[in-house]
Order: sequence, then C-alpha cells, then structure tokens
Amino acid sequence: MPGPRLTVLYDADCGFCRFWVARLLDWDVRRRLRPVAIQSPEGQRLLAPVPPGERLRSAHVVDAAGRIRSGGAALSIVAEQLPAGAPVAWLATRLPGPTDRFYRWVADHRTPLSRFVPAPLKRRATARIARCA
Repeated sequence: MPGPRLTVLYDADCGFCRFWVARLLDWDVRRRLRPVAIQSPEGQRLLAPVPPGERLRSAHVVDAAGRIRSGGAALSIVAEQLPAGAPVAWLATRLPGPTDRFYRWVADHRTPLSRFVPAPLKRRATARIARCA
C-alpha cells in the first residue's frame, strides 16, 4: 500500500473540522491522506507561504511536490485520492466557483455547524485523527 500522498491541514480547535477530517479518513481506505493540525509546528511549516491570517480561514492540502491548495480548490485534489471520489473531483474541477462559494459558506459557519455534531462524535473524530497522524 503506498504511503500518504496528500497532507490535509485542518483546524484542530474546530469540532466540525475534526469530524469531517475523520470522515475523510474513514473513506480513505488506501491511506493516502495524512491529517496535520494547522496549529502544529508541522502545519505552520507547511503553510509558511500562506499569510498567517489566512491559515485558519480554511482547510489546506499539500501534495508531495509541496503545492498548497486551499478551501474549495482542495476538494477535488482530496476526492481524487478516495475510492469512488472521481465524480466529486470531476464536479469540483468543472465548477470551481460554486465549489469555492459552498466551501466558503461552510467554513464561515463552522462554529454554528459544530453544534450539530454531538460531543461523542467529536471525541471519536479526535481519536480517529490521532490514529492516522
């Protein structure tokens, strides 16, 4: 099984973010994603080219070549690595404007959306991420 191809950077302080990263890891049966908290030293190093004020504004993906994609632009890159993710990747690639607007809306509302994720699921998500880190 190949090693991780993409580093997924997420806001470790956001329960909604942790929940969705854990769901991606569940989907990632080939283990191609590696979660890293944006707030961690590694996250800060990987995101050095991103202005500090922008780092927590969205999730980011860093590929093996060091290319960074953020927000909606990261969606198609991640989906390409997931089993049966090709339709999502195809749609996100062909509709970048709507994909980014949808992502931006979710990111801007992640705190209220986090209230809909029960605490036990947030705890399980944290444990799931820790197993893959």
